[in-house]
Amino acid sequence: MGISDFFLPERLPRQVIYIGDRHAEVFVLQNKKIISRRRVEGTTLAEIAAGRLTEIAGHLQAENTGIVFNAAPFMYNFFEFDKLPWQKKALRELVAWRLQKVFPESIEAYDHRFFQLDKKRVLSVLVKKSLPEKMGQFFEDKQIPLIYVGNSTMVILSRLLRAKAPPDFFIESDVTGCTLVFQKKRSPIYIRKFKSGSIADTVEEISKTVLFVSNNYGIEPSRYWLIEHRDEVADAAMQEKLAAGNFSRLSTNLQGVPFIPGCQ
Repeated sequence: MGISDFFLPERLPRQVIYIGDRHAEVFVLQNKKIISRRRVEGTTLAEIAAGRLTEIAGHLQAENTGIVFNAAPFMYNFFEFDKLPWQKKALRELVAWRLQKVFPESIEAYDHRFFQLDKKRVLSVLVKKSLPEKMGQFFEDKQIPLIYVGNSTMVILSRLLRAKAPPDFFIESDVTGCTLVFQKKRSPIYIRKFKSGSIADTVEEISKTVLFVSNNYGIEPSRYWLIEHRDEVADAAMQEKLAAGNFSRLSTNLQGVPFIPGCQ
């Protein structure tokens, strides 16, 4: 199966598995509320990519299921053109042509989706086809319906479109990686992924990136959402160091998990 929709699934799953750097979480939803969540430590993306989901499967029900991966296996590119064609086929060919100019590998091995942001810009998202295909095969073998495979970055971006007070950027932080997504007028303008170090080093990289965006995109990012996937201690430490840099944290609400589709 392919990536059904990077923003939100057509049908909301009854349970959602989130795959982080070194852990997974199983969420069960009812009436758009999370009624249970269970964390499975030590589950790496490499193991998931190899189809080793046995431990997670032990926590699943035979319900419509969704999987949300973090940003690690995905590649993002913004492309700007003088003008975008209105015909879908022509637009698809134009974006593919631009992608081939900057992407060194064969695109045939990747699931490629893109999203038109305005009259000139698109956001391109790539992931290896083998990842969703192995997920589909595993769940088919377990006789658990898999109706959605998505990406936390894009799910969170969809939340920003409806937020009453949207942040200037959001941070997804985990053990080995950090993702920053900046927006202007509720539209993404810059995405950066980098390897996590200490919290101090991560905050230093965030500050450098904010300065870069300020100098190149005509905005002054200061308000942020923080999605910290490690623990409450790391969350508090990150917030404290960001506050020292005059950054203001906004609440995500959404039960604290804006990366899970369907919850309110």
